[in-house]
Amino acid sequence: MTRIRSLLFFLIVILLIAGAFLYLKPHYFNKVEKYSVSIAVSKSPLSTPFYIAKSINAFEDTCVEVEYNEVLGGLAAFDNVIKGEVDFGTSSDSVIAFQSLTKQAFVTHAMFVQSDNDVKLLTYQVDKVKSAAELKGKKIGVTKGSASEYFLSTLLAIEGLSVEDVELYNYKPADLINGLNNNEVDAIVPWEPFAFNAVKLLKNKVTVQNTKNVNTLSFNLISKIADDLLVEKATCLIQGLNVAIAYIATHPEKSKKIVIDELHSDPSFIDWVWDDYVFKLGLNQSLIFNIKSQAAWAIDMQMSEYNEMPNIDDFIDSRAMIQVDPGAVNIPL
Repeated sequence: MTRIRSLLFFLIVILLIAGAFLYLKPHYFNKVEKYSVSIAVSKSPLSTPFYIAKSINAFEDTCVEVEYNEVLGGLAAFDNVIKGEVDFGTSSDSVIAFQSLTKQAFVTHAMFVQSDNDVKLLTYQVDKVKSAAELKGKKIGVTKGSASEYFLSTLLAIEGLSVEDVELYNYKPADLINGLNNNEVDAIVPWEPFAFNAVKLLKNKVTVQNTKNVNTLSFNLISKIADDLLVEKATCLIQGLNVAIAYIATHPEKSKKIVIDELHSDPSFIDWVWDDYVFKLGLNQSLIFNIKSQAAWAIDMQMSEYNEMPNIDDFIDSRAMIQVDPGAVNIPL
């Protein structure tokens, strides 16, 4: 009897230990070590995956706890990264291209959105401009040294023209609309949301030329040159973005509402740009081509004191992206 009691007691102890293990395992043994990371997020609907990730807690099951630092524009985000004020930033391929000429030490981990209609050409409706060829001799408002001027150069080149065939007027992005409204220029080349604001203000006085597919803009996750720990953090960020992008695909209307609330934006503006956006993670040849093209253009335009084309591959770090989705990486390794 004593032996039976001892055996039963032993079995009960074993069962209690097993139960405790099963209870504690998800709480402790599977617990992911969390790193605190900060990211400068450009205040734009192009940053939508980050807003969605925050709203749906997409980083909860990853190794990072994310602190958002909202800034105005991809260049401001880039500066925050270079100054060491944040770990990561969101920047356009234009910023990456122009900054690659300055020999700054940074890398791109992933592209998370593309738009083939973010920069637009607006003309006076009364001028009845049908193509960029009719811009010859006209006064064009641009933001010099930016995607605005690069886009105009591309448009003109398609028609066999160059910027020397037009009169360029330089404006800050928000001031382009005033240049057109005050008849200082015949056309302007703004990016969003300034194109939307111009159309909303001037209504039927302006025509938005059909320039879709002429140039593709992307937003990308960047950091300083990454050591193994920073790559691990980037991997976890990309994992969260992957969850957010899947949510956008399955819940587009809820996603738009999240962005509207986050940016305190006019719903009609989000509707205006939404269909032009392709939310998808990747590192591919199109990104490399766009960066190289804009860097070469900047050198030709003597925008920088540097006249040597950098090795763009040095500014791409595919290690994190490969860990999340190797099929989305289409660049030489």
